[in-house]
Amino acid sequence: MNQQDAKSVVRQLWAQLEDGAPVMVDREVLDDAVTFHGPAPIDRVDGSELLVETVYRPLADAFPALRRQPYLLLAGVFEGHVWVATTGDLVGEQRRDWLGIPPGEGDRRLRFGEFYRVADNGKIAEIRCLFDILGLASQAGFALLPPFAGEPGPPPGPIEGNGLCHAPQEDRLSVDTLELIEAMLGGCNRLEGSDLGSMGMGAFWHEDMVWHGPWGVGSCRGFEAFQDHAQGPSVASFPDRRGGFHRARIAEGLTGAFTGWPSLRGTFSGAPFRGIAPTGGPIGQTIMDFYVRRGDKLHENWVLIDLIDFARQCGVDLLAPLKA
Repeated sequence: MNQQDAKSVVRQLWAQLEDGAPVMVDREVLDDAVTFHGPAPIDRVDGSELLVETVYRPLADAFPALRRQPYLLLAGVFEGHVWVATTGDLVGEQRRDWLGIPPGEGDRRLRFGEFYRVADNGKIAEIRCLFDILGLASQAGFALLPPFAGEPGPPPGPIEGNGLCHAPQEDRLSVDTLELIEAMLGGCNRLEGSDLGSMGMGAFWHEDMVWHGPWGVGSCRGFEAFQDHAQGPSVASFPDRRGGFHRARIAEGLTGAFTGWPSLRGTFSGAPFRGIAPTGGPIGQTIMDFYVRRGDKLHENWVLIDLIDFARQCGVDLLAPLKA
């Protein structure tokens, strides 16, 4: 299975889902034993039939005219497996309850991140998916986390519109992008205590970088704002944090992406994080990162974090107000 064919398989799945009839997803696309790893409270689903009935059908029922608007699409090989990664928005009017979020008039935007492992038989064997559920809830009038300093709302795509790798990219560009991302990750793991400078992030990021976090953290522009509002609070809460526990890590052309379940691990022993008190115990964060580089440094970064699962590990149900 080559990378371009893998993208075609994923696009075929998208086309079937956008037809408004997810029950018609055929077995030429999904392996019967496909494993879906989703955000809390969806979590893990095994098998194509159960995936359609518990994930795709409820989403289609709630958003009957849902449109997919990806702004990053790339493929690569990680540990011998072909992966396709993508992120963007699902856009449409919500007409029924979904995960406790009530419907409303007008389009809503559900931010998504997805990683597909396409097997040698040409079928999707594994899906890793995160939805920004808290961001969707905020559009319905439910702010389920405290106020935050970053910019709210679903972020835009790449500034230069260069995130969709529909055509093959130069191998050298892909290698350079992946090496830059891995060097940056190595810097993150040099963290000493709460000293941001120990990571040496200035060597990897443009000064005018753009970082787009999940709702509840928000977006920030510029390296200083990134350290103040994104990396700084994380380091303050998890001073021994380490990353790189990845299920997939790929790059194509000037784009790159990785995910882990969890991707970042540490001890919640520092400051409160997004209004949740430290537990003093181990914690893991399921994360997806998507990148576009400019020149020899990273320029844009889209990040999805399963904050509902993180809170659950701390004994907090962020969706309780919806249930009430």
